[in-house]
Amino acid sequence: MSSKDIATKKYMRNPVIFADFFNGIIYGGKQVIDWTTLEEIDTSMLSIIPAGNRKSKSIQKFRDIIKKSIIMKNDKLFYAILGIENQSDIHYAMPVRDMLYDALAYLRQVEEISDYNRSEGYCSAEDYLSGFTREDKLIPVVTITLYWGARPWDAPTSLRGMLVDVDDSIKPFINDYNINLFSIIDRDDFPVFRTELRELFLLLNTRNDKSKMQNLVESDSAFMHVKKDTAELMSEFASIKLPRRSKKGEYNMCKAVMDLKQEGREEGIEIGIEQGIEQGIEQGEENILNLYSWLIENGRDTEARDIMIKENSSLRKKLYDEYANTVK
Repeated sequence: MSSKDIATKKYMRNPVIFADFFNGIIYGGKQVIDWTTLEEIDTSMLSIIPAGNRKSKSIQKFRDIIKKSIIMKNDKLFYAILGIENQSDIHYAMPVRDMLYDALAYLRQVEEISDYNRSEGYCSAEDYLSGFTREDKLIPVVTITLYWGARPWDAPTSLRGMLVDVDDSIKPFINDYNINLFSIIDRDDFPVFRTELRELFLLLNTRNDKSKMQNLVESDSAFMHVKKDTAELMSEFASIKLPRRSKKGEYNMCKAVMDLKQEGREEGIEIGIEQGIEQGIEQGEENILNLYSWLIENGRDTEARDIMIKENSSLRKKLYDEYANTVK
């Protein structure tokens, strides 16, 4: 498992963050899911699938994060099983993967209910084989694929998107399966989040456009006080070097982005100087004179001296005559 996968799983497992994520996506930011009611569920999905010839096959899958939640709405109590599948990279078979996870979550419920009914004698003779009675109901399962990558998501978001050409007569009989995709890099707007998910997602959304990222952090003071876990994810996925933490243990991500811009500017200048020297040599003395002048004006005496050393005697004399009193 990569460091990014470990970091995102740890971050999103936090019950406060987890509840905020689903409240934002499902309920528009209303605090319907109470983080204190979340119940961690074993992420290992293991089931024994009956096969022919008295044999059976075991299937075990490990989910990223899955929790049982209590939802209070309009004085009515609901239950749901909520899961997050973190993706640092694009997965072109995600519909089948999520479909299997959800199916195993439902199958686990059926098996648990069936085992309980049999052990307590709640099954009739007709129900005993399955163990699941007419009165039994399942808790709904909601899985969201949270994509953290910098490339736009170009994989299928439904089972039908993975299929070969299908006869029109068959299509009505094929059950589709759609994934709930939350792709940070592809979004034009974000749900209402009350935790630092807001700052995290907004910054990662701009990671491919440094000017846009700069405008974002400059216009929002929240980026001046970012907690450690959030800042580390920003650093990991946006390639930002973290500044020194404040006494309160927070990071000023506005300063971090400005430092990133300055590093890029300095790197660009170095590349520009190298290219300028090469182009100047190819295109004539005037370009070299202009570049030399710029270097002197900006206090870059070492590069200016290097140019003087490299050039032919005629141009070197012109440079010396014009700037001998400037370069020391």
